[in-house]
Amino acid sequence: MYPVEEVETKYMDASICAIYDGKRYYIGFSPSFEYPQNAVTRVLQGEEIGYMHDIFGSTAKGRIGAIGVLTSGRVCRDELEEYAVIMALTKIVSKDIYEK
Repeated sequence: MYPVEEVETKYMDASICAIYDGKRYYIGFSPSFEYPQNAVTRVLQGEEIGYMHDIFGSTAKGRIGAIGVLTSGRVCRDELEEYAVIMALTKIVSKDIYEK
């Protein structure tokens, strides 16, 4: 989670990918979303989202993730992670454009 003053809970979550080629890092973020306040409070106290079965059920630790529960299966955690990887790859796959 990262702070965003403009949202109600003051925090949003995203998947982040870092690719290291031995010289530099390429960073990508997925789309972001806000957890419910009770989950944010517990995360700030050190609890892991995936173990909040009382909020997200037992599927939050698997492929679907908490975002899958929050979107009724419209988006799953692995999709967010895939977008983070694709975003990190932009400067690698379009190197010629970035070096202009």
